[in-house]
Amino acid sequence: MSNETLDRIETKLDLLLNSNKHRINEKRYITAKEVEDLTGLNHRTILNRSNVDDQNPRFIPSIQFGGSRRKYFERKVIERIFRLK
Repeated sequence: MSNETLDRIETKLDLLLNSNKHRINEKRYITAKEVEDLTGLNHRTILNRSNVDDQNPRFIPSIQFGGSRRKYFERKVIERIFRLK
C-alpha cells in the first residue's frame, strides 16, 4: 500500500471514530457500552452497579423500556455522577 492510501484510510477511520463519539453525546439514553466509552469504567461494572440497592453510594440508576432486558442510562445522570461536564 502506498502512503497516500494509508493516509486516506487513517483519515476515514478518524472521521468514523469522531462521529461515533459525537453520536453518543447526542442521545438522551445510552447503553452500558456507551457509558464505558464515556467513563472508561467497564460496562459490566456499570450493569452491576445498576443492580445494587438504590441507597448504596455506588448505585447507578438505569431504565428498561417495554419489557426489554437491555438497560439504558440517562446521559445527564451519567455526566452528573461521573462529573463529565
